[in-house]
Amino acid sequence: MTEPVRVHLRVPGTAPMPELMRLLESIEAAGFDGAGILDSQMLSRDTFVILGQAATRTSRMALFPAVTNPLTRHASVLAGAIQTVEELAPGRVKFVIGTGYTSASTIGKKPATLAEMRACITTVKALLAGEAVYWSGTPGRLGFASGRPLPVLMAASGPKAIELAGEVADGVLLLVGFNRGIVETALTYLERGARRAGRRLEDLEIVWAVRTGTAASTEEARRQARPTAVHWGILRWGGHWLDPAGVRIPKFEIPEAVGKVYPDLSHAHDWDAAIAATSFVPDEVVAQLCDALGLVGTPEHCADRIVEMTKLGVRNLYLMPLQTFTPPEQEVAAFRDVVFPRLGAARLRTV
Repeated sequence: MTEPVRVHLRVPGTAPMPELMRLLESIEAAGFDGAGILDSQMLSRDTFVILGQAATRTSRMALFPAVTNPLTRHASVLAGAIQTVEELAPGRVKFVIGTGYTSASTIGKKPATLAEMRACITTVKALLAGEAVYWSGTPGRLGFASGRPLPVLMAASGPKAIELAGEVADGVLLLVGFNRGIVETALTYLERGARRAGRRLEDLEIVWAVRTGTAASTEEARRQARPTAVHWGILRWGGHWLDPAGVRIPKFEIPEAVGKVYPDLSHAHDWDAAIAATSFVPDEVVAQLCDALGLVGTPEHCADRIVEMTKLGVRNLYLMPLQTFTPPEQEVAAFRDVVFPRLGAARLRTV
């Protein structure tokens, strides 16, 4: 068998804790390799509390915040929190940090700067390694650093952020999209940053964040994916990644209804309202964006797309189901029953 494809799943902490624990147990039983817990304090229950509970309720899969940030917790608090979780699941925990999206926007703050990201990542890595860190001349050391490997990954979606991840982190969670042009372009930025630190791509853990929506038909999957496709492809990263993706779309005038969706289109509490707010974008444009963003279609289509992307060296996926306030039970079933068996038949996973 060639190098297997590892598949992790995003789990928003938007359900009551008992339900979340049952969901996480079902994710492990379905064969997923890991679970990332949303860190957004106004939308989700506390990430590190969930991770700690998940560590005691699972035995195999990797666990990580997805993603935390340097704004709502001090670097010393972040290091202490993730090290505490790691004590409950030795060797199964990663630390993933980004600039803060809804964790910042929902409290009126801007995302962290890249300088703040660099400082936080280097501080957390030093503390987890048992080293002393100085704050305004005051030295501090994490008194319970285990010394076991605890990878620190940076979530990145723009070229400069990707370069920084390649330079200072142990790996990267790439929130960029999922087609040949995007993958090749993102790896170019990542390699540029890695070279600045005397490293190679092979020295980094590279995880591809993939927007994921499955349905009985491609048309229904794309309809359900409208808020995510419009948010990311038109309102957010389109300026960086549409050209590499080979997608050409017209300019749109954004209607007021989009701004009224809380907290935004891609995290909407009322998903039907978010779908309705995207009616200004034609179906054919949504279809292009869905194909560039990730895995949107029937489970069989998603399996075929993963097999196709492994030809570019993609081996580590982080699935991001479309909705934040609906448990990803549909994706769990689709991957357990269809996608994983198909990847096994392609010798890309052990069945």
